[in-house]
Formats: sequence, C-alpha cells, structure tokens
Amino acid sequence: MIKYRNLDSSLQTMVDQGRYAGAVERGANVDPWYVDLNRKSQGNGRSWDDAFNTYAAAFVAANAWFAVSNERAWAKRGTIYCCSDGETESITTLPRRCDVIGVGTDTGAFPKITGTHTVAAAPSGNGVRLINLGFIPGATTAPVLTLPSGLHGVELHHVRLYKNEGVTNTSGLTINTSRDWVLNDVHIYPDAAAAKNTIGLNISGTTSGHGRSLINNCLFVGTEAMNVVDTSAYFEGSICRDTIFIATALCVDDNSDAFAFINNYLITEAAGGSTDGSGVVDWNTELICGNQVHASDADAQIPALDALT
Repeated sequence: MIKYRNLDSSLQTMVDQGRYAGAVERGANVDPWYVDLNRKSQGNGRSWDDAFNTYAAAFVAANAWFAVSNERAWAKRGTIYCCSDGETESITTLPRRCDVIGVGTDTGAFPKITGTHTVAAAPSGNGVRLINLGFIPGATTAPVLTLPSGLHGVELHHVRLYKNEGVTNTSGLTINTSRDWVLNDVHIYPDAAAAKNTIGLNISGTTSGHGRSLINNCLFVGTEAMNVVDTSAYFEGSICRDTIFIATALCVDDNSDAFAFINNYLITEAAGGSTDGSGVVDWNTELICGNQVHASDADAQIPALDALT
C-alpha cells in the first residue's frame, strides 16, 4: 500500500486494484480506463483483459468522454491505471481532469516509460495528476519531461525522472507558465555514473503565472538543482519545503524572487561564498526560513539564527 500527501497535507491511500496492487481509488462516477503497454493488441481500455496498449489511446478516450458527457463531467475526475515493464512510448499529450496512476512493477514499484516526453499543449480542462510513474528520456538532450504553458492544477506525486545515461539532458523537469501545480515526492536523478543534468527543475515562462504552487518532499539533482525564470514577479503563495537539492554549482537560482523556501537541505560542491550562502543560493532572503546548507567550505543554516536576547 502506498500513500501520498495532498496539498492540504492529508494522506491519500492507494488501494489494491485487481491483480495490480497500488492504485488510487477511481474518480467519482467515471469508470476507469486501463493501459498495459505489454499487450500485443489494442483493446477498448475498460478492463485489464481488454486494456489499451498505449497511453495516447487512453488519453484520447478520456478526453473524448469529458467532451461529450452530459453528466456534469466538468465536476468529475477520471482515472487511468497504467502498467508497463521497460516499454517505450513518448508522452506528448495529457488527459483532462484525470489521475494517471502507475501500477504493477518495473525495476521499481512503478512503471517506467522511455521516450521523448514533451507535452505540446495543455488539454482543455486542467487538473491532471501523474501518480507513481517513472520517466526515462530516449536518445535526446531535451528535458526528461516538459510540461506546457497553461497546464494549471497539474500535480506530480511519487514521480521519478531519470537522466539519459551518457547524455546530458538540459533539465530533468521543465514546467512552463502554469498555476496551482504541485510536486510531491518527485525525484530528479543523476545517471549511474553520478553525472548530472544541466538543471534539475527548470521553471520557465512567466513567473507571475506560476503562483500558488507547491514543492514538497522532493529531490532535485543537477549541475544547478533548480532554476526559476528571471522576470518581474511577486510572491503569490508559491512554496518549496522539505526538499533536498544536490548541485555542482548553485542549488537554487530563483531569479524571480517569488518563491518561499522553508526547511530545505542544500548540498553543493561549490563554496558557500559568504554567510548568506551566495555561492549556494540566489533567492529572496525575505522569503526563507530554516534552510540547511552544506558547501565545500562550510555547513550553515540560512538564515543564520541570531542569539536570543
């Protein structure tokens, strides 16, 4: 049984689902769709024995149902259960208002998908959640996973992003201008030789369009672990908390000064630079609390604790 935390910190429980364990309860009043990339032929997606054999087919079916349903579909959430074992498919679209849930096992307790994962456009109707999935890039230097502008409300829970062996990807995850997104227990890894992506998490586009977003309990590894686009912005409730950053240079480069960083751990091969950690972080010092830094020359808390008087 697997659990993940919702935005309000409440626990969501993944329950047994037929012969594949680990599925989240399906959306209310919407029958689930099933994807098994190991199937030889395409089914209708309504059971494991008649599953789709591509993610794309399931996404098309879900979007079509939401488009024609006269049963208040805008107020419902669909569920797509997916399993695969070392299979290849490039994820270039996403469904609207669906939980896409990995079940079964690969080399971990979740399916992995190898391909060029660049989502071209946000679906009409937001709120997709990707849960318990692994993404591996094909022979490309592109980001492991790219999410488009306007994908408001997207959530990633227990998602793993792997670097291309022997090739440097420009980032592990790139999120373009979108609001109200959540990254919870998302890991962006180096390769087996410890080589890193250029950037772990890359937040691109217009920063003022990234408001009210949450990063929680994640791991970001990169030459630069996290980069936020440089633009005139303001704090609109976006928070990064309880996350580990591992970098060769800057752990965090928040050029927008728009994110709050609370209780994070930052590890870099670079020198700290000064008591404010300028060699490790570039962020808004008015929006930080309780962060711990380990640099090549020092360990420190940022901001430093002043003596009580």
